[in-house]
This record gives sequence, structure tokens and C-alpha cells, in this order.
Amino acid sequence: MAARDIMPWKSPLGGTYEVRWAAMTAGETFEVGEVVGIVDAGTLSEMPADTTELLIADTDGGLGGIAAYGPGAGNIDPDTGAAMATGAMVPYWPWNQGTLFITSNFKSDAAAAVVVPALTDIGESYEISYSNATVPLGWGIDQTNAAVATEVCARIVDVLDAGYVSINEPHSDGTGVYLVFEITLQV
Repeated sequence: MAARDIMPWKSPLGGTYEVRWAAMTAGETFEVGEVVGIVDAGTLSEMPADTTELLIADTDGGLGGIAAYGPGAGNIDPDTGAAMATGAMVPYWPWNQGTLFITSNFKSDAAAAVVVPALTDIGESYEISYSNATVPLGWGIDQTNAAVATEVCARIVDVLDAGYVSINEPHSDGTGVYLVFEITLQV
């Protein structure tokens, strides 16, 4: 588990904090900021935390998003005051809705080291994957071009420095740290 790997982002470029709810699948342990999908049973499940890219087929019709809350780390169900159980309603920020997200987890492939984001990454559509690298990076973006109609895509809209300033701005230090992106089902 890697809490807060990917979070929603609102900036002058856009973004929203739309939240949807779905019933939780049995035995889930995801945290806020982890990738979740609606599966064939119609419930919300954590996506495969392996080093492969996130596939549309991992979900039911490509429905999913980023968990806004989750059952991991002993979180309590706010509706019951007890541990979260199968069927508990869980909020998530949906993808493919124009929502912007932010992450600092960027790598050259899911098992490799961190990559420094650059201006040339803006406009690219990359894969989303979970990294099991030597230093676990968790959910993030893999600097590999995403496959149309097969993979869930991260379309990069901006690169920010450590102070959350676009590296396109004259007062930025010019060193990329964060990627701002939209999660889509097409390039």
C-alpha cells in the first residue's frame, strides 16, 4: 500500500474534485490516493499492484478512479464506526471525466528508478502502473507511451517544480518534480 500516491489537483489549467461512491469488494486494503476500479460485480476494488501497466480490461468497461478513502491501515467506516467491511460505500475521484491529478511517482518503467519530469513530457500519454522497484514507489506514471484502447492513459498537462510552480513559468527553478495529468481511456 502506498497512501496518497496520486491525488486530485485543481489549478488554473482546470481540474475538479468530483467524487463518486461505490460499494467495496470483499477483502480490500487500499488507501486514499491508490488506483481503484469498478469490477464486473459492480463493486470497487484495488487494481493489480504489480509492475504491469493498468489495463482497461482490469475494470468493468474502464470505470474507476483514485480512492478518496479506503479500508487500509485500520480506517474506520464513517457510517458504522467500525472497521470497513464488504459493501461499505467508498468515495473515489473518477477518471475519464476531465479531473486533473498530481503525482511525484514517475519512472522509466515500473521496475526502474525515478525519472525527473521535463517540459518534453507535457502533452504525452503514458502508462499508469504500480512500481515494485528497490525503493517501492507505489502507484504512478511509467514513461512508456500508452496503448490506445488497451491501457488507462495518463495524459500529462503540466510539470511542476518543488514549489508547485509550472516549470514553464519564469519564476520556476525549472526542475520538474510533479506531474499534473488527466487519466483517460484514450491517447
